[in-house]
Amino acid sequence: MKINAFYYITFLLTFIIILSYFYKSINRYLDYKKRQSYVDKHINYILVLEYYMEKSFDIIYKDRILIYSIEGTKPSDEDIKKNSIDFCKLTLKLLGSMLVSEFIFLYGGEDTLYTVMAEYFNTKSETDEIKQESINQIMDGSDNENVWNFFSRS
Repeated sequence: MKINAFYYITFLLTFIIILSYFYKSINRYLDYKKRQSYVDKHINYILVLEYYMEKSFDIIYKDRILIYSIEGTKPSDEDIKKNSIDFCKLTLKLLGSMLVSEFIFLYGGEDTLYTVMAEYFNTKSETDEIKQESINQIMDGSDNENVWNFFSRS
């Protein structure tokens, strides 16, 4: 009877080990399929992310950066950092928790996602067209000529 119990316990342990192996294999396969799905639909995810980053940039730009652009000046490094952080927070809020978790999975972590969003913001704010036009007007002196022409007519 002790031998039958030994075989029974051995069979049960072997069955549990094999079952756990299949469980891990199935989970690994499902994880692979999930990652493959993200890779296949990567362009769609990027378009969604870009859409919400564009909306966030417009909001942050109008509230905090436009005044610097009109004046043709550069904000301080502290302001740039604060605006970048607020941009990331606003983008994540607009995306919603479900999409945020998918983007974190897609990019492999929160840090990478934040870096991508911050880089987008910094690049977009550095290539500010209004600021560039204001600087060009100041450098060309087109505003000064109009002022002098006004005074010379009097």
